[in-house]
Amino acid sequence: MGRDSVGSGSVGSGSDGAGAPELLGPPSAVHQAGEVSILAEYPDTGAVLAAAAALRALAPSHLVDLVPAERTLLLVGAAPRDRHELADLLSTLPAAAEEQADAAEHTLAVVYDGADLAEVADLLSMSTDALIAAHTGALWTVAFGGFAPGFPYLVAEEPRTAEPVAEESGADGRPAGGPPWDVPRRGEPRTSVPAGAVGLAARYCGIYPRPSPGGWQLIGRTDAELFDPERTPPALLLPGSRVRFVARRPSVRAAATAPTPTTSSTTSTSSTSSTTTRASVLARARSGVAAAPRRLGRRRDAAATLPPPGDPALEVLSPGPQLLLQDAGRPGHGAIGVSPSGAFDRGALARADAAVGNRTHATALEALLGPVRLRALAPTVLAVAGGAGEITVRRADPEGTALELDAGQGLDRAIALDPGDVLTLGVPLQGLRRLVAVRGGICGVKRASDAAVHPAGTDHAAGTADHEQQTSDSLFLGSLSHDTLSGLGPAPLRTGDVLTVGREQGLDAVPDAVPRTDEDGPVDDAADAAADDATTRADDGGAGSPSRHLLEIPMHTGPRDDLLGRGVLDALLRAEWTVRSDSDRVGVRLDGPPLPVPEGTGSLPSEAMVPGAIQVPPSGLPVVFGPDHPTTGGYPVVAVVTRAGLDRLAQAAPGTSVRFTPAAGSAR
Repeated sequence: MGRDSVGSGSVGSGSDGAGAPELLGPPSAVHQAGEVSILAEYPDTGAVLAAAAALRALAPSHLVDLVPAERTLLLVGAAPRDRHELADLLSTLPAAAEEQADAAEHTLAVVYDGADLAEVADLLSMSTDALIAAHTGALWTVAFGGFAPGFPYLVAEEPRTAEPVAEESGADGRPAGGPPWDVPRRGEPRTSVPAGAVGLAARYCGIYPRPSPGGWQLIGRTDAELFDPERTPPALLLPGSRVRFVARRPSVRAAATAPTPTTSSTTSTSSTSSTTTRASVLARARSGVAAAPRRLGRRRDAAATLPPPGDPALEVLSPGPQLLLQDAGRPGHGAIGVSPSGAFDRGALARADAAVGNRTHATALEALLGPVRLRALAPTVLAVAGGAGEITVRRADPEGTALELDAGQGLDRAIALDPGDVLTLGVPLQGLRRLVAVRGGICGVKRASDAAVHPAGTDHAAGTADHEQQTSDSLFLGSLSHDTLSGLGPAPLRTGDVLTVGREQGLDAVPDAVPRTDEDGPVDDAADAAADDATTRADDGGAGSPSRHLLEIPMHTGPRDDLLGRGVLDALLRAEWTVRSDSDRVGVRLDGPPLPVPEGTGSLPSEAMVPGAIQVPPSGLPVVFGPDHPTTGGYPVVAVVTRAGLDRLAQAAPGTSVRFTPAAGSAR
């Protein structure tokens, strides 16, 4: 799979003969985007949607996720070998069949009273009435999702025939059919934009699904519910579906109509033959992409059934700074703006689950720093993996033997607790996060307000009655992981919350020791270094700031190393970087000598992101995306950290020094 142009990128290359399927034009370029992903470039959004529809129609078994953007299409495979197979598939991709062309069309009622309505009208050299007429007269297509779950990026197609406004065809030469919609974002983003706000920016129309900061120019508002975790699919507007806006007075409650199939007569307009060809390609694209994540997600949905209610096993006495439920996450939903999330240190999760005989990546606790205190409510077996710190067990039975394990000694081993026993995880001497697996796997959380979960004789933690039951404490898209950026999944745990676990039937026996695997990285990886260094520091009687340990982080170059130039890549590899204190699960931010970003390459059209992406903003200070990263971004990605490298970064406390190194097989 090369980086050079592999075809013209045209949409619809015709057929080889009577009855032969129409082949789409190949992408103009295909780039590696990490260990298992590729990023394909196309000339325009229509070509992207057509390719996405064709891939969803084929539904390759090794395609895990498919994320369209403005001019690119991200394909995520299940294994490294899938990159080459997916790239080959793109070069001979049959178009989606005509019978799959029916797409959902939504009509959204909008109150046009946005704070920026008049300013946008001035920018487009038209009156506010003309702007409203043009916005409601256009047919909009969801090009892609991003920024937040359910946030649609809509592009205008040919507008409906509308009463022309004189100023629309003024001296600037704009056609009377409608404005180009290319307005800049606000110079100063708002700290809070209400849910349902309709905005314009950079030729897109967007709708905010929830209150959030934002810099789009606001022209109105709708009451349509853009994202509902209880709905299938949760996003109202999927890539490829069409939207029409209708104006409503402020006194009339805006709402979204149910989606209805769009027939060819609905979009019938007089156009040139080239426009008709492009429209037919878009029509095929709509239905295929609008099926996300239905067709692509069938295999995952079949296994994502709700676990049994489970039995109370552990009570949270002290959660530390952050205590989350995490598992393998929810991959496969990037097209609707949902990031994969899941455990940051995936190797630690696998080792902790293996130590108690669980299936791989069963739901566990992810604890940031500490101390964390948990009380057993039933006979329980658990294991701790990840950062190295002291582990103690205070027995409820006065004749029981307390357990005290020094830093590095209590990792990856089964620990048995009786009812009333209290487990304490001290602040890590090295590393940042611990994964705590419970035999049977965590299958839910009962919040502190529900006193019925506490057995008689246990002193329920006081002062937590005001902790209301969370509406998100259930599986979402097959996962219990909490996404810190979007807020999806069960909320962070608090004092008094109770964890329920599944049954032990069918689980493996608890092993004597957990063997290391290739997934855990080389023998001298971050976990081993953490344990060794923590033991040394404990012997010295010191705790506090992280010791001087240089983490080597393997990465694959691309997808935008060619755009940024060899100088940026060389500078990235040459420098020693320091983890900043504002790093989190969304991204690990680094300090060091700013990369020499060439003028004009600091931003590009939004495209899909992957965990481990090393994004280079105009400041030249790289950010490595973590599991809760935004699904799209506009800064170029020079390289992507490997899965093992992400595990190491998950344990990199502020002040840790890191250096990037080319991974085996990475092109330089």
